[in-house]
Amino acid sequence: MAGVIVGSVISAGASLLGSANSARAARDAANTQAEAAREARELSYKISQEQLAAQKEALDKQIAAQGATVDKQLLAQRDSLDQQMAFQAKIYEQQRTDFAPYRESGVANLNQLNTLLGIGGNTGAADYGRFRTADFTNADFLANKDPGYGFRMSEGLKAVDRQAAARGGLISGNALKASQAYGQDMASQEYNNAFNRYQTVRGNTLQPFQTGAAAGQSAAAMQGQSTANYGSAGGQAIGQFGQGASGIYGNQGQAANQAYGAYGQGVTGTLGAYGTNATNAMLGGANAQASGIVGGANAFNQGLGGISNLANTYYMNSLFNNRNNQNSGLLPGYSDSALNFDPYK
Repeated sequence: MAGVIVGSVISAGASLLGSANSARAARDAANTQAEAAREARELSYKISQEQLAAQKEALDKQIAAQGATVDKQLLAQRDSLDQQMAFQAKIYEQQRTDFAPYRESGVANLNQLNTLLGIGGNTGAADYGRFRTADFTNADFLANKDPGYGFRMSEGLKAVDRQAAARGGLISGNALKASQAYGQDMASQEYNNAFNRYQTVRGNTLQPFQTGAAAGQSAAAMQGQSTANYGSAGGQAIGQFGQGASGIYGNQGQAANQAYGAYGQGVTGTLGAYGTNATNAMLGGANAQASGIVGGANAFNQGLGGISNLANTYYMNSLFNNRNNQNSGLLPGYSDSALNFDPYK
């Protein structure tokens, strides 16, 4: 009986020890899996940070490259504008040079024309106001402003004087009347001629200055048109530069938006992947620890079950032993009349 007890105790201890070892092994395995899950989560975080840094670096490079491209495009646009403006300025200056003599001549003719007409500023000129009007009055005629009339009058009187001298200085009444009549007739006949000659001289004198002034005016007008053309061409060139620059900046903005959009999608994908991996790792660790706890509990339960079985066995053995002690000392399970085994005795 003592041997049975000792064996039961040893068996129970072995069962309990095995259960403890199994529980410890399950706990160690769970901790190992949990540690692996933690390391996996940290590795996933490190990878996500590296991916985010790489995406940010790629974005910065794209933005920098776009900025460099914009700078080059704007520089090319500005160079084109400067060349166009320089070309237009060259044409403008050449036209000014070409028109300069005509403008200067026109100014000089206009100044002289104003002097003759008495409307200029050079009031001290000898011919100032000479042809102020087109009128040729009797006062002008009598003042001998017509050289032709004065010459013919002088020559006619000289002829009368020579005739009188030829007669010894004696001039008859008829001669005096004739001389008087000659002067009157000459004045009457020559006034109209003097008026026409004045108009002819006035027109011939003023007309070249008028023509020169008109040529200068035409040159000034053409120079003005050239200036307007220069301004228009410059405005168009500047407008084209503005449109080109606007297009360049618009393309840059669109490209930047696309780059930032792609960067945002990449960041979202990276963070999403990290979230998924971290969640899976955390769930895996939690499941491993839960599995270890359950495994340990199961091992202890098995050990306790073994001890319970040993206790039941010990109890049954005790009952058999007590029953057998009441018999003749035969082996348990055998009758005294026949050596036949009966397990229910």
